[in-house]
Amino acid sequence: VDNPSQVFLSAFKDETIGSTVVPTLEGNRPLLVEIQALTTSNSFSPPRRIANGVDFNRLRLIIAVLTKRAGLKLFNQDIIVNVTGGLKVNEPAVDLGIALAIASSFRDAKPISGLVALGEVGLNGELRGVSQLDRRIAEAVRLGFKSCLVPRLKSKPSLDLAGVQLIQAGSVTEALRL
Repeated sequence: VDNPSQVFLSAFKDETIGSTVVPTLEGNRPLLVEIQALTTSNSFSPPRRIANGVDFNRLRLIIAVLTKRAGLKLFNQDIIVNVTGGLKVNEPAVDLGIALAIASSFRDAKPISGLVALGEVGLNGELRGVSQLDRRIAEAVRLGFKSCLVPRLKSKPSLDLAGVQLIQAGSVTEALRL
């Protein structure tokens, strides 16, 4: 396949509620995947958590951080998270994308147009850097994305960011606000 990212994003519609694009690494190759989330109220039984393509315990951690640190009242919400195309993504770099997809669905709000998000979420809600950031951003730029939401950087990326807005956040709360 010449462009695997394009295969996984073939049905992606920009600004879809509950959907985010994340640059992940499959081996050494950067790959953009769509993460979808659906939240719905559940008043009668314990809320269900369903993870397709992401680690279930990672999903529970992100939900706990969104509830405790970002103030989202997810305690009575069924939450379903899916990586489109059947891919399994097991790296912490997708944490921020999962969090944004859940928040987008919960708030019924569209994400920023042309946005990719990446970063590890810590237990205190802080965002942590990820490896090979330049390669991930370069793949997003190559596919036409215009904004990248990333953890605060200590140094400027080495790649040319002409025409790309690099949005930096120190925490999940700040990322949701931006």
